[in-house]
Amino acid sequence: MKVNYIGIACMAVLLLTACDESKYELENLVPDEYHKVLYINNSGTQDLTLYNTGELNTYAFSVYKGGSDPSLTASVEIAIHSQEEVDALYGVNYRVIPSDSYSMETRRLDFASDERSKVVTLSLSTDLIGAAMEANPEATYVLPLYLTSEKDSVNADKSELFIRIADVLTPTVGFTNTDIQPLSYTYGFDTQSVEIGFGLDTDNNWEVECQFAVDSEYLSSYNGKHGTAYRLLPEGNYSFEEINLLPAGTTTTDLAVSLSGSGLAPGEYMLPVRLDNVSLFNVSANAVYPLVVRVVGLKLDRAGWSIQANTEERTGEGVGNGVATCLLDGQLSTFWHSQWSGGSLPLPHEIVVDMKKETTLTNISLTERQHDSYRDVKGGEFFVSSDNLNWTAVGTFEAQKVLEEQIFSITPTKGRYFKIKITSSYRESNSSLSEIDAYGID
Repeated sequence: MKVNYIGIACMAVLLLTACDESKYELENLVPDEYHKVLYINNSGTQDLTLYNTGELNTYAFSVYKGGSDPSLTASVEIAIHSQEEVDALYGVNYRVIPSDSYSMETRRLDFASDERSKVVTLSLSTDLIGAAMEANPEATYVLPLYLTSEKDSVNADKSELFIRIADVLTPTVGFTNTDIQPLSYTYGFDTQSVEIGFGLDTDNNWEVECQFAVDSEYLSSYNGKHGTAYRLLPEGNYSFEEINLLPAGTTTTDLAVSLSGSGLAPGEYMLPVRLDNVSLFNVSANAVYPLVVRVVGLKLDRAGWSIQANTEERTGEGVGNGVATCLLDGQLSTFWHSQWSGGSLPLPHEIVVDMKKETTLTNISLTERQHDSYRDVKGGEFFVSSDNLNWTAVGTFEAQKVLEEQIFSITPTKGRYFKIKITSSYRESNSSLSEIDAYGID
């Protein structure tokens, strides 16, 4: 123990003496080659897609100076592996891009004492690289860069940048999203503005003029393919500028579409907006935006309505539950259920509502039972009648297992009665619902 104390005391004296006389420098503890170390930030393999814009593409990377004393000056050169070296190092079908297809501002980097990093910009010719790729489509074209220095240290683990050309593409302009996202409005709605995003799939350094039009043929094709019955939105119920600019420096922007509800009958409409032409580059596969507008009638007052069902559970669901009148009581906590105690009736199950007066119906809505497991009604048909004897089929439905009200469009039809015929269930032959509503224009 005494020896340890003596050793510590001696070291303290030596350090104090060194500090006082400025003879001891910390860097003397570190070998010279680690005083300054050069390396490529984000080194290794980098896949690069080039865009054929008629101009040189650029790619920037950074070289850093680190080490125990990065305040020292340093110099490094950027070199390119030859084809023979690439073959030996990688042993796969890599081909170095043609020497005249790229250039660098400089290949020698001289770091001043206060410089910690430098940015190197590569310029790449898509014409020359693309031609080489077309001539040898089986090869993968690369630019294998590495750092070398005669007097300064280079981090061997971060000394190489292996740029692999993934593809050479012509930029395209298209809509940013072409999924159908129905917009619901109430009959007679005021003018609404809708913005549809479109843009270029690479950085935009140009002003691109884009021309838009309505594609009615797309609607016919879509309805035929998907079994839908969207109607073309009438010309007087929409407007948009046919020519729009995608400004330089902006990758995406919006096409503003104005929608008017004036005189627009309830129903489901589509406005297929096509990006018809662009002043530069190509139009992408996302060339049509299917703007779907759903016009719903006014929600009808259910006061005085009556209801009947060909099956209901009168006892098993507790007092005030299970019977058809629960569907019109305005309470989400109550529900109708098909009979299950003492026997059951197989599908289809039918519910008939008497509105007490004739109304032009445009929509019928169903709200599933508010239960995590028992949301039963899956699909069926709607009918309308004036006398409860002769029924007109006005639509079908496919319900989702959700708690929210689901509004279904029907063929606008005048009548006093409407019938819901449930033909399929999510739970064998059980049916249950919380509420039924109807919408119309009378």
